[in-house]
Amino acid sequence: MEFLRRLLIMTAMDDEGRDKLIIIVISILSIILIVILALFSFPSILISTIFGSTLESNPNLYDDLEKVAIYQDVILEIDRLNQEWIEDRMLQYSYCDEFEVSYDYDLTWRELMAIDSVLYRQDFRKINKSKIAENALVFMDRNIEIIEREYSEPYSYVIGTESGPVVVSGTRVVKRKVGIITISTRAFNDILPEFGITDEEDIFMATNIYDNIVTIDIEGNLNIYDRIDLDNLEEYPEGYANIPYYNQTDIRWATNSYGNSTIYSGGCGPTSLAMVVSGLTGRTTPDIVADWSYRNGHRAEGQGSYWSLMTDGGAYYGLQVEQVSRRNPNKIVQALSEGYPVIASMGPGHFTRGGHFIVLRGITADGKILVHDSASVERSKKEWDLSIIMNESSKNGGVNGSPFWIFKIFKR
Repeated sequence: MEFLRRLLIMTAMDDEGRDKLIIIVISILSIILIVILALFSFPSILISTIFGSTLESNPNLYDDLEKVAIYQDVILEIDRLNQEWIEDRMLQYSYCDEFEVSYDYDLTWRELMAIDSVLYRQDFRKINKSKIAENALVFMDRNIEIIEREYSEPYSYVIGTESGPVVVSGTRVVKRKVGIITISTRAFNDILPEFGITDEEDIFMATNIYDNIVTIDIEGNLNIYDRIDLDNLEEYPEGYANIPYYNQTDIRWATNSYGNSTIYSGGCGPTSLAMVVSGLTGRTTPDIVADWSYRNGHRAEGQGSYWSLMTDGGAYYGLQVEQVSRRNPNKIVQALSEGYPVIASMGPGHFTRGGHFIVLRGITADGKILVHDSASVERSKKEWDLSIIMNESSKNGGVNGSPFWIFKIFKR
């Protein structure tokens, strides 16, 4: 206190010193203001993640990751509900001769979290999954329109004449009922008034938070994980799948677009699937699979790829795909010992701080798991404990979850 008193007396008597002190104070206040604005420009539950906290250094990180996982699970849940809605409309309007489906679903967890940051004033203790899902559905525009179209189609028939049968042919116009099903995602700024976000200050905060979440480019599902019971494992022989290695940072395709991102930053899903497809059916590359994934609605913007990429993508390339629960390690070990590759969706841990797909390509005689990690050559060189793979596998879809896919050549 005595030091501050003397400093004030000196600056009061010294014009130059006073000016320097004012500059210092303004600089300090500016820095404090910038820090405060930065903190309020991100959802509070992401602050720990952004600044690299660990579960050891920050016990609250576990709860924060659990809350983030709720938002990201909702995105996948709405995708499932949209697909069910399409199927229901097809059944309801089954009298249509054909259907055309336009599915434009690009909602991400970022929009939902930005909205709740404003609605709950950064107090995420109040969130619940049902309410988040309700908010997500507000973004959806679902419509079906029944129209009639005229088509020209060839016809032919045989008539009998005195000189024998004669084929009469031509074209005729037929009318068919067409069900046009559309699902689109409403723009973030357009939807804010429906959540009561109308004040300029709240609109600014919502859009600023959303824009800042986008810039940090968090890919994948930031799910927590629990422990898996590995006490009842059976013994299986070692086995290997002949799977080539692709890296998503490869210069041949790294900068190719994958939705609003690139294969480099968000393409672990198609890169992993490309490895499996190449090993089982012949050569393909991550850019080809990524293009197919995006065009067929399996790209989850801001989250990587939907799990449907593995089932639908495997089927598209002629493979038999079996989805396996994280509670069934025996099934994973058996598949690897028989030479079948497995793709795993991983949660936070050794492979990722967010979410990541890797290929399990084999199992050694002492039970270690061999992997192809599209984001790391180093991790691909290591042998991994089964406990790490199982415990860090994604809980997307619930506690049991099914984040493993076994791939086999389809037998007819």
